[in-house]
Amino acid sequence: MSPKAFEPDKKKFKDEKGRYIVQGLFLEDRYNVDLAIYTFDGEDKEYKGVVYPSLKRLYIEEMDPEEYTFANKYLFDWPHWKRLCNNSIISKHIETWREELELKIRSEGIATMVHLAMNEDSYQAAKFLADKGWVKNSRGRPSREELEGELKKRAEIESQYKDEFQLIELHKKGK
Repeated sequence: MSPKAFEPDKKKFKDEKGRYIVQGLFLEDRYNVDLAIYTFDGEDKEYKGVVYPSLKRLYIEEMDPEEYTFANKYLFDWPHWKRLCNNSIISKHIETWREELELKIRSEGIATMVHLAMNEDSYQAAKFLADKGWVKNSRGRPSREELEGELKKRAEIESQYKDEFQLIELHKKGK
């Protein structure tokens, strides 16, 4: 099955009382073909002659880290998406989709930087790659020892170059 453009019928996203359909949107929820529109699988799934698009595939293809455009395109609206995100079963799937999308965006960004560094002689791209710019520094606040060490280094530099700093200050005042 090759993926093709999919435009859902928005009338199928609410029940007869006007409530959002959440778990029932997915074929895997008791294989209820009366409500199901999507599959959790990474690929579209055919069941009893009907093709159910993969919501994961649509999510990744949309490349929308803010999820707003995706929600309004493939669900009823933004509040509907929030209901899916808050569902204990569906949210586990969505978290893996988010992780994969972030990885895909980062991977494509790095590929672009490689292209720029190799083909466009971009200094910034080359520096980004040399410095491993894609690696996140998630350590948080420096330790007390690190802060004290940095202050000690600065104090040593100041005492070592004290005379030069004074000359610079005198020169600035003379202008």
